[in-house]
Amino acid sequence: MKSKLEVLPSSRDLRFDTLRGLLLVCMTVNHLPTEMRAVTDQSLGLFSAAEGFVFLSGLIAGWVYTRKYRAMGAGGLWTASANRAQSIYRWHVGSLLAAFICVQVSERILGYCSPSVPKLFFEHPLLSLGLGATLLYQPGLLDLLPMYCAFVLMMPIVIRNLEAGRRWLVLGVSASLWLAVQWAPPIDGAPLYPINTGSFNLFAWQFLFVAGLAIGHARLSGVEQVLRPSRWVLAGAAAVAIYGLGIRHAGWPSFWPDHAFGILVNKPALGLLRMADFGCVAYLIAVFGARYPRALVARPLAFLGRHSLAVVAAQSVAITALLQFPSLYETALSRTLTAAVVVACLFAVASAHAAYLSHRPAAALPLPIGTRQPAGRGLVRPDDARAA
Repeated sequence: MKSKLEVLPSSRDLRFDTLRGLLLVCMTVNHLPTEMRAVTDQSLGLFSAAEGFVFLSGLIAGWVYTRKYRAMGAGGLWTASANRAQSIYRWHVGSLLAAFICVQVSERILGYCSPSVPKLFFEHPLLSLGLGATLLYQPGLLDLLPMYCAFVLMMPIVIRNLEAGRRWLVLGVSASLWLAVQWAPPIDGAPLYPINTGSFNLFAWQFLFVAGLAIGHARLSGVEQVLRPSRWVLAGAAAVAIYGLGIRHAGWPSFWPDHAFGILVNKPALGLLRMADFGCVAYLIAVFGARYPRALVARPLAFLGRHSLAVVAAQSVAITALLQFPSLYETALSRTLTAAVVVACLFAVASAHAAYLSHRPAAALPLPIGTRQPAGRGLVRPDDARAA
């Protein structure tokens, strides 16, 4: 008998929303100089919350947009993806502009700019806005949404190939691009300044998103994934996960020289060991969540996860603004209180976004020319509009 949380494809799965909300909290805390990072920063091994967030975003997108493709065809899928990309871009530009205004106002109040803020904001203000709007300037905290926008635009191609039964071809091409990045020489961004395309290598991070798309597509198609895991696979995944925990928290030695180890856990390129550790931990969490679904549900975090786009944009602005006030981080208590207030603000932003969406009518996506609108189809549910 299925758990009540093993819901129909048209419903939300609170486990995914909860995990995404938790990752949003961790990502926010990790960007602040607080002792709370001991709990939130790479707490499960050699990877960060960003890997989990990108993977889950791909998984939910694979689930949601495959359903849209089956309901509305290729034209509807392209339209839905383009609309989503436009929404992500608008949130990025809005957060960029808000962060810029915060820096400018703080500079006039304090008489100086903190070295923690994007220096182009006060060195060449108009240039920073122009390059930022064209995605050629993505300073820290403002580089996640542009990457997400690019992934959403490539999503129709991936989903159509998944629907055509080319799952292993899709995963093989994606994995090949990721592996090629591991052997490519690092790019020195200094000569390109002020061009800054962010700290994420799109050719590497696309593998996480595409893997999530494939799993989300398989889930919608009724393909069993982790309900009956092999004992040997479980043992291998547990061994890798324990090794990652040992290196991260217990000071265990690595098996590689320092230089090679740095490449293996490199974050911008998603090094081999980092990816292996993340994959094993994600698999173990999936197995646990399938066995004990209610253990992965926390409604406040799920609420946060449902409004992730607004929350990501808001936290980037809030942190950029608050890092300019060093007095907020002088003591352990002030650092903890600052982080707690920022996290509380995330829930306030999610509530405001939910209120906005509740007053906005559901949008209708057009079907390809010459296709008749099926009864009861073509409307985008409010949940779908913010799911991926």
